[in-house]
Amino acid sequence: KYADVSRGVQSILKEQHEPIQIDRLDDLFQDRFSTNITDIVGMSIGEYLQRKENIFDFNPDRGTVFLQSAILTGPPMADPNAVRDEVFVVREFEQLIEAMGPVVYISTLCGKFIQRNGTSVTSIINTRPLDLFKRHPSVFLIVGAGNVTLKKYEHSSDVQRLLDKPSSKALRIAKAAEEAQLPVPESITEQHVAEEFRRLI
Repeated sequence: KYADVSRGVQSILKEQHEPIQIDRLDDLFQDRFSTNITDIVGMSIGEYLQRKENIFDFNPDRGTVFLQSAILTGPPMADPNAVRDEVFVVREFEQLIEAMGPVVYISTLCGKFIQRNGTSVTSIINTRPLDLFKRHPSVFLIVGAGNVTLKKYEHSSDVQRLLDKPSSKALRIAKAAEEAQLPVPESITEQHVAEEFRRLI
């Protein structure tokens, strides 16, 4: 598959310490996957690399290729043969947040996921990333303003700074959940309703 080629090439290039010739890349790919890049993608290696310029740093004049620096700084690539399911997404997100965090903007995290895996999060889990974070509260902590962190970073200063913001939706949610634990009055009057609306506004 086309996405598997990208992951395979990234895996090979992560093992290199400098740019390599595209002929060498093709040989390494052939050795590892028993097929060549051109047969899978239906175009020359150079053309393929140019189409993936957000991932590969291809120099057509020298005929060399390496990974873009943003890819190099991330965690190790996932096994191209790994099952793509919710467990896979959680593991990838954990690794990406550890590499980029402690606090990461959710859309940046999802963009990095696509860049690394050639597919979107929603195409794997069939729901929004936010719902995934909510299903795994022991792993993730939503900190508001479109940001997420790992639960283990909950007490770091960067996370606390975001949680302490009065406008933080995460704080309002936590406070509302805490207040939901309060006992409900025996009878609810119009006065109770008016006070609750005043408090919420």
